[in-house]
Amino acid sequence: MMAPLISSQRHLDQRLVRKKAATFRTFIVRTLDVELRGRCYRILLDGHHNLAAARMAAVEPTWRGPAAKFQRIMRKTPPPVLAAMLINNLTDSDWYYIDTGEVVTELLHPERIAE
Repeated sequence: MMAPLISSQRHLDQRLVRKKAATFRTFIVRTLDVELRGRCYRILLDGHHNLAAARMAAVEPTWRGPAAKFQRIMRKTPPPVLAAMLINNLTDSDWYYIDTGEVVTELLHPERIAE
């Protein structure tokens, strides 16, 4: 079973989504499989508009892993620090499940890192 897809970005420009759905053939969506607070999640890193457009066009998006820059950050960052960074750095929303819109209650509170 695949980990649930989550995001902290709810804003979507519907005009852009419609334009992409009408003109794109390939919808690239970048994700990261990661464990946060003992549970596995699939984080939507990039491609929120592409995912919405793919769904509107009723096609499967092209799933890809993190971009090279993010991969370099991951290699240099200890896992607990990376997890805290992901939990604490929100876009415009608390973490939520893409499929339901429900908030991920386990990720509501900031993560503290022992120094």
